[in-house]
Amino acid sequence: MTEEEVQKLVKEKFDEYASEYFSMRRPGFNIESGTRTEGHGHTEFAVTTDSIQGIHFYDTGNCKLAANKSVEIYGGKTAAEKDEGVVIQAKNGNVHIKAPNGNLILEGTNVIIKSTDADGDLNLNSMKTVSVKCPEFIVDATKNTITSTSNTLLASGTLELYCETGAVTTGSGQDPILSGSFFDTLINIADKAKKILNRAG
Repeated sequence: MTEEEVQKLVKEKFDEYASEYFSMRRPGFNIESGTRTEGHGHTEFAVTTDSIQGIHFYDTGNCKLAANKSVEIYGGKTAAEKDEGVVIQAKNGNVHIKAPNGNLILEGTNVIIKSTDADGDLNLNSMKTVSVKCPEFIVDATKNTITSTSNTLLASGTLELYCETGAVTTGSGQDPILSGSFFDTLINIADKAKKILNRAG
């Protein structure tokens, strides 16, 4: 190939690449499009500051927003009471909010946590304590199970126990047995309780 043909080929390839690539460098930040990243593929639009903060959109559908100290989102200044001021939604996949070195605080006039799937669960796990403080605490469920591997304390000004289908039955692994039928009932309760405690432990 002649030198002119080589230059023409290089120019054509450069123009082809340049049509898919854009970069603009300014003091303090850089804007790019069409550049390739190792972890997320090609950028569709990326703004990056000199201190490595910014927002990136990739052709894989990912978006990354990074700030070195804090990110604050405000909305709802003119919203009515029933309007949604801020919405975070994942049409598929999980929503993961974490603060590994700080507190996670949810605060509102009313705080509502819902599990909407027919087989959905709501789990609260704590390495130490789960505390509930309120003037009135209501639990309304088809079935309740409360277990502890150590002590259980029920204390109140007035304590009421009611059973719809029969007598209220209590049992202890150390209670003397008074009758056969009562003995069978207590053994069943004790066995059931031990199975639950074994699972919890």
